[in-house]
Amino acid sequence: MLRNNFQKYYQENMDTLKPLFEEAFEKSEFNVIMSLLAFRGASDAGWEPYENTEDVFDEMGRQQNNFRYSLKTNMMLLLYVHVVECAENYELISNLINTVQGNDYIIANNKNKNYVNLTVLEKISRLKSKVSRTNHSNVHRPFEKTFDSRFRNAINHADYALKSSPRGGVTIIDDTGFPKLYNDQEVLDLINKALALQSCIKDLRVTYIGHYDKSVPIQSSASFGGGNSIEATLIVRKNHGVIGFRCIGGYDDGVPFETRLTKCFRYEQKMIDDGQNNLPKSRIERMNKILKIVPRKTAAKIAPFLEEHIVNR
Repeated sequence: MLRNNFQKYYQENMDTLKPLFEEAFEKSEFNVIMSLLAFRGASDAGWEPYENTEDVFDEMGRQQNNFRYSLKTNMMLLLYVHVVECAENYELISNLINTVQGNDYIIANNKNKNYVNLTVLEKISRLKSKVSRTNHSNVHRPFEKTFDSRFRNAINHADYALKSSPRGGVTIIDDTGFPKLYNDQEVLDLINKALALQSCIKDLRVTYIGHYDKSVPIQSSASFGGGNSIEATLIVRKNHGVIGFRCIGGYDDGVPFETRLTKCFRYEQKMIDDGQNNLPKSRIERMNKILKIVPRKTAAKIAPFLEEHIVNR
């Protein structure tokens, strides 16, 4: 009988990663917020890859019972690759390490000298090197235990086949060597390690973003303030948490001007422009809740109406 070790892996990951989040938050709330919201520069609706990862992850969970036979396994294998390749998870942990080391948020931690993305193995190696100088020398381990290079490559390049009983599993047929069979338990464990890693990081992100239920002022890092820490006022969405902040960005002929960094919905921009820091609950979430309880064909027809009368009202 197969053993479902998801909860075991999840708890191991939480025991490893939670102390890093806690220490980073104690060192600099500002840098943790920058890391969680992952400010990369100019953006717009639909420009947030990590939101897409979370959507895929959540939707796959909801749809599992609808998958039949080999499709379910194939879909979970694709999700495994998606999780182990997810760049933002490595960036978030790298920036939390930066914070506990007394350094600032960095837009891109995992590029080489030519500004090309590192491979997964290189990212894990870089994490391992960075954490060796902290009290969190094992935070690379959840990534290391989840990543199987040959398994990942075979799934990513479709060099695999599903094998049914009597010896079920995934057969890897590639240029590395003789075909290798990952039995059902090995496959389930790798998938569960990926699911547990993504679930753990998501839960920690939600917790720390949701730490703020109303707008408060916090101090920025010194470098963000041009050499001196400045006051930044958080912008918070109800039932969600922090989505950004505003601060005095400098002075033009002695007159202060404002700088804002936010991850807001388009309809929220006017509220923020009008000076609101405590925003109401998400209208998008309200619309999506309605769409989820109606048939798909009906949802497609009423979506424009809901967007007009709920989101854009």
